[in-house]
Amino acid sequence: MSDLAQALKISLTFPRGAYSGAEQGVAEDLPSHARVYEAFVAAAGGGPWAVRDGRVLVACDEHRRALTWLEEHEPMGVIAPRTVLTSRDARRYRWRASPVDPADTDFEPLSALDGPIVFLWPEAPGEVTAALEQIAAEVTHVGRADSVAVARVEMGPDAEDGPRTLRSAPGRGPGHVMRVAAPGRLVALEQAHAQASTPKGYGVGSLGKQAADQKDTETNDEAIVLRRFAPSVPQIPWPYAEVWRLPIHADGSASSALASLEHRVGAAVGIHRALVSAIGSDVPSFVTGRDGSGPLRGAGHLAVHVVEREAGDGFDALLALPHGVVAADRERLRQAVARDLRAGCRSRRERTRWFTVTSRERVSDAASFWPEASGLLRTAVPLVLEATGGPHHGEWTLDDAATCSVGYAMRGVLEGEELPWETGWAFRRRLVDTLRDDHGVVVRTRRVRRSASCFVHRASPGELVVAVDAAVDLGDLAPPVGAGFLALGRARHLGGGLLVPAERVGT
Repeated sequence: MSDLAQALKISLTFPRGAYSGAEQGVAEDLPSHARVYEAFVAAAGGGPWAVRDGRVLVACDEHRRALTWLEEHEPMGVIAPRTVLTSRDARRYRWRASPVDPADTDFEPLSALDGPIVFLWPEAPGEVTAALEQIAAEVTHVGRADSVAVARVEMGPDAEDGPRTLRSAPGRGPGHVMRVAAPGRLVALEQAHAQASTPKGYGVGSLGKQAADQKDTETNDEAIVLRRFAPSVPQIPWPYAEVWRLPIHADGSASSALASLEHRVGAAVGIHRALVSAIGSDVPSFVTGRDGSGPLRGAGHLAVHVVEREAGDGFDALLALPHGVVAADRERLRQAVARDLRAGCRSRRERTRWFTVTSRERVSDAASFWPEASGLLRTAVPLVLEATGGPHHGEWTLDDAATCSVGYAMRGVLEGEELPWETGWAFRRRLVDTLRDDHGVVVRTRRVRRSASCFVHRASPGELVVAVDAAVDLGDLAPPVGAGFLALGRARHLGGGLLVPAERVGT
């Protein structure tokens, strides 16, 4: 007999060996719990047990109770197979309204799977399980219409923890951020279906050479919440997952500019703008740094830095990807760097120096990025801190501010240890004390006698900032092997405050 608690399991098998689906134009490597729920609602409203409600069919009372139970009980996790998200650079041309001017479109996204996907809910009553088993027999596809699926429902022991078992987790960290149906989702879907089925008048068709696509319904996110599902086995806690190293080709004047620390932030900003331009529309949120109201993934933001090679024969661009980046977003970034990028390093008083970021990337693990086994790190580029005074009671030094910056850079790690994240001076003081007393973090700073404006990307008018060099000992937050990729301060995502092993010369 298994000691594991009972769980409701909804498994999906894709006979084609691949899943096809996209959320707001972004390809999905796995269907979300909400996607599965929508498939069950469609099957209940289109199966032999459906009942009439005006002009449309809806789920019968027994099936409605089962679907409502899924809304009211949040899922516990998902057993995810390995996935490979395919990308196609080719364009597809189809005749729509005109055989003379075929329209070009993208191919549908496709995610190859090496097994079924199992979604886990808490133990359900017998009548709920029986009703869901009936509905599962009517599920034909999940995602796009050609994403054929076979659904099964059963009660059984909960899944064993392992690298492919993702559990619901709060806060920041690795894993998948998925849409989950909340109470009221069934009613919202039925209302959208009824509205789309309302007869409409006949109007003038498309007057162009090609007929435009017509959508019956727009994006419907009513009664949808976002939840993060993280691996259930311990991983090395670190804000970033991987670092891409791309060589930079620069001529004499551009090379001289990159060699100056005052231009590192400007060069990183230029590379970031080139990446956004190369991606085009629908830039992923981890690249823009804006996650909206959803759960943040790790550091939440792509970090771009420029470093000098150890051999002293040029410079490299470093792109650090946070944990939790979905496969589709990572692929969009990979496609952007698959060709050379032309970027500019701008200065307030000098002309723009142009350089090329080449496409020959090398991927490294972020937690052991610097192979030197050093417990002491130093800033390769000065970090910028806010000089906004301090708490009403007690002093606040530059060492305190830099230590606080360590906490913000390692926020995902600290939240994973269930440190509640707050705002205000009281929390900052408590954060600094926690880092020093509980984790052994030690930071020593020395003010840089140069203008801080060249080491920060953006500051509000009248805002006071200060640049410092820092020596940092991360204590027990440091990875067990080597030194991890990390940057501190206001410009930590765009060229500033990069930490390197203290003995490293080439920066």
